[in-house]
Order: sequence, then structure tokens, then C-alpha cells
Amino acid sequence: MNLIDAYIHEVTKRISKDKRDKTNLELKSTIEEMLPEDYSESDIKEVLKKLGNPVEVAAKYQDTPRFLISPTVFDTYIRTIKLVIPWAILITIIVQMIESIVLYNGEGALLTAIIKTISITISHIISVIIYVLFWITVAFIVIERSEGKNISIPLIKNHPEWTPDDLAKVKIIPKEKTISLSDNIFSFLGIAIFSFAYFNANHLLGIYSSHNKGGLKFVMPIFNQDVLLSFAPIILCCIVLSVALTLWKLKVGQWTMFIAVTNALLQCTGVIVFILMAIHPDLIHSPAVPYIAAIMGTTSAKILFAIDRILFISIAIAIIANAFDIYNGFKKARI
Repeated sequence: MNLIDAYIHEVTKRISKDKRDKTNLELKSTIEEMLPEDYSESDIKEVLKKLGNPVEVAAKYQDTPRFLISPTVFDTYIRTIKLVIPWAILITIIVQMIESIVLYNGEGALLTAIIKTISITISHIISVIIYVLFWITVAFIVIERSEGKNISIPLIKNHPEWTPDDLAKVKIIPKEKTISLSDNIFSFLGIAIFSFAYFNANHLLGIYSSHNKGGLKFVMPIFNQDVLLSFAPIILCCIVLSVALTLWKLKVGQWTMFIAVTNALLQCTGVIVFILMAIHPDLIHSPAVPYIAAIMGTTSAKILFAIDRILFISIAIAIIANAFDIYNGFKKARI
């Protein structure tokens, strides 16, 4: 990779998007002016060394200098946050789940307990993030103001002094090809929600009524759990492979042809299994149909017809959505 392009990339990725193009041109012009006419790679390295660490150069192009956390320790500050916050969130989620499981006495609908747990967990996650950011920032301010420039944080490797040779490790990945951390987090979340809903469908997906003490009361399931669980072996394989694929995405950080092909196979398998479930004659829990018909003031035949239409639309949506996802995967992999 061109050392100049790599250096400019390392600088511009740390500044606001609206200033990147202008900074790119200015920095490239500055570097070219500093180079001799017949320059070599060693000349480029010498110029880049004079310009200095991209982190510090980027700070000079900011609208407002980062004086709260100076450029000399800002990378360590960000790496500390990236290390601590995910673990803080994970621990918060685990603690809340354990607490909810222990405190759940079986009274009331499972859906009500899940909604309550989710809302409490989200509230606690927000509080934890705020506290973690506050105390990490305070710690860095105190250490830096007390002349602790060489900040050493456990589990975080302090980088040696920057040199142009570090640019050889830089990989410029096109934005369209990148797999963001948020995409992977939502993938894990989606897998977890689907897995829980699938194996607890007979307690979660069903007909609810108002509870005399408030909240909801689970009356009966809509789906036949035995039919759903008959697909359990292939569903488990898909879940395991989906987790493995998401972990691989997290490691690679960009779409590749291997990821696109694996994703396509998983998506196709998922759609086929979903279609087989939807067309199964015993998918719907038989007592649910007359119960719904009685509530709606209609016949069981009309309810079954409506359910068939809903399942047909669901299959169509699943096919279109998965086809679009597969297409996007191959499109990004080819960039």
C-alpha cells in the first residue's frame, strides 16, 4: 500500500467527515512539497516521521482541540473504553437475566416478565455506560494532569513510539465493505431472541387475556410445540453456524466471498425450514382456532383462512428479505 495514502487515511479517519476531503488534499500537498523531486521510499518515511504521529496530526485539524484528553493519551483512553464498556454491558445483562430468573415465581405471563426484564436491563445498561465513561474520563484527567504521560492500563498494550513503518500494517477497507460492530451485535441479539422464542413458543407465542391483578395472562399457545421441535436438529445447526459466522465477521471486519457464500447457504436453509414449518398441516395448535373464532365472533373456517393468508404473506416477505440480504452480501464482497 502507498505509504502516503496510508498516512493520510490514518489522519483523516480521526477527524469529522465534513473536513476529510479538504484535509486529504492539504496533507497530500504538504507531503509532496516536503519531498525531493526523485524521492524514494526512505524519503517518504523521513517526511512522515517529521510530520509525526497521525493521532497528533489529526488533533491539529479538529475544530476544537482535545484538551480534556490530550492526543498523547487519547488512543489509550479510547482503547480503555472499548475494552471496559462491552464487558460492563455483558455483565449487566447477565446479572439482570439471573436476577429475573431467580425472582420469577411463575405468576403472570412469561411475555410480561420478559418485557419488564428488557426495560429494566436497558435502563441499567444506559446507567452503567454513563458511569463507566465518567469514571474512566476522570481517571485519565487526574493521571494526565499529574504528569502521568505513560499511562499503563492492565490488559491494554501500550504502543511504542510511532514510526512510518507502522503504516505497513494499515488496511484501508472501503466503507461499503465494512462489517460494523453494531451489525455483529444486532446479529447476536437476533440469534438470541429467535432461539429463546423458538424453544419457548408454547409459553411465549400465544393468546393472552387481561390478568385480574393487572398485566397479561397466558391462555394457550398458537403453535404446536411438537411440530416446531421436530425441526430442532436443523434449527440448532443453523443457530450454531450463525453464531460461528457472526464471530468470523467480527474477526474479519469486512465482507468476503467466503462470508457471502456461507451467509447465502444459511439464509436459504432458514427460508426452506420456515416454509416447511408454515405448510405443516398441524402447525397451529388446534384448540386456539375455535377460541379465536369465539372472541372474533366468526367461524373457525374463516380464522383458518386468515391464518393461511398470514403465513403465505410471511413466506413471501421471508423470501424477498433473504434474497435482498444475499444480494447485498455478494455485492459488498465483490467491492
